[in-house]
Amino acid sequence: MNNGNQYELPNFDRPTETLVRQLVHAATGRLSVPLRVIGFRPARRSVASSREAKVTLEVNGVTQPYTLAARGRIKSREEVRAIAAKGVAEDFPILLATAYLTPVLADECVEQGLQFIDLAGNLYVHAPGQHVLVTGRPANPDIKRLALRSGKPAVSASASALRMIFVLVSAPELINRPYREIASSAGVALGAVGSVFDDLRERGMLAGTDDRRLLDPAALREEWAINYSLRLLPKLNVQRFTASDPSWWQHAQLPARQAWWSGEVAAAKLTGQLRPASQTLYVEPAARPAAIMALAKRHRLRADPAGTLEIIDAFWHLDEARMKQLTVPPLLVYADLQRTREPRNAEVAMLIRDQLEKGA
Repeated sequence: MNNGNQYELPNFDRPTETLVRQLVHAATGRLSVPLRVIGFRPARRSVASSREAKVTLEVNGVTQPYTLAARGRIKSREEVRAIAAKGVAEDFPILLATAYLTPVLADECVEQGLQFIDLAGNLYVHAPGQHVLVTGRPANPDIKRLALRSGKPAVSASASALRMIFVLVSAPELINRPYREIASSAGVALGAVGSVFDDLRERGMLAGTDDRRLLDPAALREEWAINYSLRLLPKLNVQRFTASDPSWWQHAQLPARQAWWSGEVAAAKLTGQLRPASQTLYVEPAARPAAIMALAKRHRLRADPAGTLEIIDAFWHLDEARMKQLTVPPLLVYADLQRTREPRNAEVAMLIRDQLEKGA
């Protein structure tokens, strides 16, 4: 997949033969069993749901007709079961076509007897005498973004959940700590912790109860980075300023354990690959007034809606070693670079993402 526009979500809402062929092409890249589309009939306009088209596949020479259930995103086992249940009333087996199925949701499909195909190349089809199952193929970032744009936000896309997921990903040892400690680190209500865990578990992102573990940290990080600017950042009291000296940040003295660089400055410190043209600073809310006053006095900052410095409320409380750092955790640096939509920042963001994946 070369870019984020190769597969458009409207194709899942109103599936076409082109979309089905794209899905089959993704599945057959490393498949020894021949699979091809030999027939497609779009849904009739009179049908209440416009997504249930008919498709006929040839699996290793054997013809199998399907009712096509196209969904941009599948978020839970319950959705899988609901789609599988509809198959009882259909003349042909249902074939679920979606952007990406996590391994846990793919296993649920198999358990429910729901055949599927996704853009990552995961596949479950069976025709008379033929049975093909491929799972565990990861989605590339473009496919993940495509899936995340579809459907209603999950519980774990709420502002409180994003706070909690951030600390779990940034400090993985927290995942099996008491709920109260997790809530304190994330700055969320105690009752939110169980709800977020339940949602992640239902979506196939979390396994275990007593010994919890994240099943796809890379996908969760990508999801978090996309949702951060939409759902959490607007609640963090963003202010912009201008300094008389563009290089002021190079000799700025930040209050220890109370302020941290993100964005371009943090990226420069972490990779050495960027010359910052803007600055992003996260500050503990309680220390914010004094910190701004001190910085304004020393570096002649003035409020400016178009300024290159943005100051944002910090929203996490981690261990002493992490809080002593000069930069925010790398996931936040990645998210802040991505939201600038600057090509030069996108390249460095990919370097940071690669570092995160190597450390996962």
